[in-house]
This record gives sequence, structure tokens and C-alpha cells, in this order.
Amino acid sequence: MKTIMAMLGFCLLIWGKEIEAEYKVSYGIFGSVGKSWAKMESNDTNYSIEVVGKATGIAKILSNSRVERYTSHGFVKDGFLRPLLFVKIRQNSSKKDIKKFSFDYKKRRITIERYIYKGGKLLQHSFEHAPFFANEDILTLYFNIRRYLKPHRYFYTFHAVGGDRHTGRIDVILEHGKRLRELQKLLGVHGLYLSVILHQKIFASKQGELHIVIDKDGVAKKALLKDVIAFGDIVGVLVRKRVVE
Repeated sequence: MKTIMAMLGFCLLIWGKEIEAEYKVSYGIFGSVGKSWAKMESNDTNYSIEVVGKATGIAKILSNSRVERYTSHGFVKDGFLRPLLFVKIRQNSSKKDIKKFSFDYKKRRITIERYIYKGGKLLQHSFEHAPFFANEDILTLYFNIRRYLKPHRYFYTFHAVGGDRHTGRIDVILEHGKRLRELQKLLGVHGLYLSVILHQKIFASKQGELHIVIDKDGVAKKALLKDVIAFGDIVGVLVRKRVVE
């Protein structure tokens, strides 16, 4: 499910609108393994993003009905989203893990507050500071990324909560040339092709390299993580979207 959620973050690339998107996720020989829903609301001063993923089919059984929810809330500055609070919730039928990342821009510090529940009882409550500071989380970076892209520049390095555990590093490649043609043939859809490397050990495919295709509205049409372990590719496909001006 961590892989699924990371793949579908790119569904939130629309500015000044409300958007809802729904995705179906399949994994090699196992077929459908999950669904994801995303919603973003923004105006000139504030924004709110929510992404929810649920395991389905055999993945639901193996993960004990795993559900993940990512939310980001903050402000808008110079056209960029800047988070004040980023929350990750992972739970199944017996356990719930909540991480809250609070951004302090004056002290340039991110505070992490964690709650772990089991059987409805609080087992652990802790505070710590992230080993790095970044003014983005993984959702706001995905939202902001089109504003960073420059003509004839194809490789970018960013830092955000949700990237490398120690540095926040996330690499983004704007695909072009031969590699772009190969991916277009592989994925079979039109749009802006980006590859994202999250530098996380949880991915078993080239440092977590994701291939994502974005449509003319800025919504991800398709996402691919190739050759995961021994069972094939993980593919996320947009099945429904709704945009409110």
C-alpha cells in the first residue's frame, strides 16, 4: 500500500480548483489489489489535500484490510503550496499508526508527533524532529512541480517529507527522446511523462522509480512501477475524475 499511495500522489496537479479522482491499482499476476481516491481544494490563500488508499482482493486479505490516508493543509505563497501540517495514517483491523508532521518556517524545523494504537488502546506517543527541513511534503511537491519545470531541463532534485528518510530527497525526470518514446509505447497513453525516484527502501524497483503520465488538466492518467519483486508491474489507472471550477 505504501507503493500504491506514492504512485497516485500526482493526481493533485490542478491549481485554483476542486478536484476529485479515483484510481484502480493492479499488481502483476495478482490483478486488482487496491483503489485510491484523492481530493484537493484551494483558493488564493489556503489549500487542503486528501488521498485515501484501500487494499482490495488478495491484498486486502494479506494486509488485514489495510487503509492509508494522507492529508496536507497549509497556505499559498507566491503561487506555491506550503504545508503547515502533513499527516500519514496507516491502519488495519487491529492497528493504527498516525504520524503528524508540523512545519515551523521561522525555526526551519519539522516536528514529528506519532501515535500508535492497537485494539483501540494507545501504545505509543512520541515526539522528535526530522533530520532535515523542507518547505514541501510529497503531496504539495506533486502539486507544485509544474511550476518548477524549465525548458530543456530534464533532471530535478527536490526535498520533501515523504522522500528519503534522512534527507527528504526526491528526484524527478522529465522524460524526452528515446526513453520517452519507449515509455509511450509501454504505457499507451498521451500526456506529460515524468519519472520520480523517491529513494525509499520500501520499493523493490530501482530505488522506487515511478513512471507517471499527466493529462492536459494536470491529472495523472496512469502510473507504473516496474518489476516489483518477482510478480510483475504495479499499475495505477484513472477511472474517474471530477473538476469544479
